[in-house]
Amino acid sequence: MTIDIEKIHEKFSQKIQIERVKQKLSQEKLAELANIHRTTVSAIERCAMSPSLETICNIANALNMDLQEIFTFNF
Repeated sequence: MTIDIEKIHEKFSQKIQIERVKQKLSQEKLAELANIHRTTVSAIERCAMSPSLETICNIANALNMDLQEIFTFNF
């Protein structure tokens, strides 16, 4: 089995934006809750950067999601 990292990156970026909007959070508020910069949230959502594992965990916590949930792409 081959893992398509670009596809995962794209789906992860979409998932973050979908969950943020669903929870009615601005990029700025999500960044504040995740202890990251707003431009980082923007870059992740635009698929312009790959976040570190620490940043992924911070975002998951800010969105009240576990890692399995944040990497479940059923949309």
